[in-house]
Amino acid sequence: MINCRRHFGLYWQSKLPRCNNAARLSMCLISTFSCLLVGTNAAIAQSADQMPPARSAKRVVAPNTTQRAFNAAAPAVVKLYGGGLGREHGYGTGTLVSADGKILTTLSLLTSRDRVRAVLADGRTFMARKMATDETRRLVMLKIDATDLPFLEMTDSTVLQPGSPVFALGNWFKVAEGREQVSVTRGTFSMRMLLDARRLAQDYDYRGDALLFDAITSNPGAPGGPLVDLNGNCVGILGRIVEARATLTRINYALPAEQLTDFIGGKVAERREGVASESAAQPYVGIRISRIGFRHVSPYVARVTRDSPADKAGIKRDDLVLMVGDRRISNASDYKEAIADTRPGDRVQFVIKRGDSLIAIPVEIGVKP
Repeated sequence: MINCRRHFGLYWQSKLPRCNNAARLSMCLISTFSCLLVGTNAAIAQSADQMPPARSAKRVVAPNTTQRAFNAAAPAVVKLYGGGLGREHGYGTGTLVSADGKILTTLSLLTSRDRVRAVLADGRTFMARKMATDETRRLVMLKIDATDLPFLEMTDSTVLQPGSPVFALGNWFKVAEGREQVSVTRGTFSMRMLLDARRLAQDYDYRGDALLFDAITSNPGAPGGPLVDLNGNCVGILGRIVEARATLTRINYALPAEQLTDFIGGKVAERREGVASESAAQPYVGIRISRIGFRHVSPYVARVTRDSPADKAGIKRDDLVLMVGDRRISNASDYKEAIADTRPGDRVQFVIKRGDSLIAIPVEIGVKP
């Protein structure tokens, strides 16, 4: 440090001998302050030289759980394109469940065609054919000719606890094309419940277990996509857009993995009044009634299964079913109840409207395969 007191004395005595005392005092004070400033800067510089070099701070980045779950599941998500009409959209989502090209998705008008266009995550396009249908759980298994594909295995969903984070993937609103990535949304698992819902003003057939969560997945294109946990393990498949019967509000739900394992393995649940049954002697006609509409859904024939009793009797697609036996048919539920009251071997008269003609067609009720 510079000795500022000695500097002040020397400056007073020798630097300004001809100035009066006031002027000498002012100049000495200015010189002394300059001395202090120089000394302080020197001290700071010396201290800085003696300090150890500063270390660069390492930024710690927390893992992004959404990105981790997405990266694990997205390669197995398939964009599907098929039939559509009115409020039934011609696009959706599927999930690869085997390395040889099995694709699990929901049963809808999208899959009513014999072949559906499937676009993989890497942009490759295949024509998928229908392998199996499970009308109880409203599922369809498609198949493409490919090998060594990424796929998701079903993981026991009972490990989920209320509050567990879940992630839903799908191509809602058809925002992704080709190699573009599908959408992902994060939510919280709420509870497991029995689904009691309606769809398009009709009771929804599936009445089994469902996983309820708060992520908004009741969007066009979402059904058929996977619901995964933090590690990207598939715990369920997103269900179709439905409304709760009690509240008439949309439900965000998924079919639990335990409901899917048998179907993936080739076992199809039989249906009677929406509940799986072990009985093999269920009445069977082989037609599906359309559920397209809003306030009123007319009972048009949406599909006739080849070589079924209906096909052999001459019932055709787009026929309007007016009566089954002595029961008037107004919608799909009426038709379902009428067939449930028959037995295999019964000969029942169907009254249909085809174009402008009314036709009576006798149909022998078969046994559901």
